[in-house]
Amino acid sequence: MRPVHTLRLSEALLAAGRPHEVLLLPGTGHQAFGADLTEGLLDHQVRFLREHLGVIPTGVSRGAPPA
Repeated sequence: MRPVHTLRLSEALLAAGRPHEVLLLPGTGHQAFGADLTEGLLDHQVRFLREHLGVIPTGVSRGAPPA
């Protein structure tokens, strides 16, 4: 996806009031490679889904601040 298309999609999502995040990864294609990069991307996706689906990680109480 070209950056301009990504920005248009983000603009449309904002206009529709839809929560989203844009994470640009210069120098990567559609598949990011490398253990550190892959782990970081998966952590980012899990955090986003937990936040927006209201999932509490195991071992964390609702009143506790996030780590």
